[in-house]
Amino acid sequence: MAAANLTTRRRRTIILATPLAELDGAALVIDCLTPGCAGERRVLVRDLAGVYGRQQTLAEALQRMRCTSCQGRAGAAWLVAGPGTERQRRAVRVALVGPDAVG
Repeated sequence: MAAANLTTRRRRTIILATPLAELDGAALVIDCLTPGCAGERRVLVRDLAGVYGRQQTLAEALQRMRCTSCQGRAGAAWLVAGPGTERQRRAVRVALVGPDAVG
């Protein structure tokens, strides 16, 4: 099934179930959404794999992650991929958790 044919919910489900090792070239943008906290933070998925293990799924890593400032859980998270190839000119940002992750 081509990625373009997937619903937003199905794409999100697949990404969250993917082991961190398979998302090596991507980054995760995370925000605890706590008022007064530092806001969005960006971390490379390869760094997460080093901390949580390469076979942990992205969903499992998100469950374990805590904000470095307030110790809150991820209130919103996006997977960001690209522009790592010449064919892809803009980064793709997929909402995984939070207010943008509907549908």
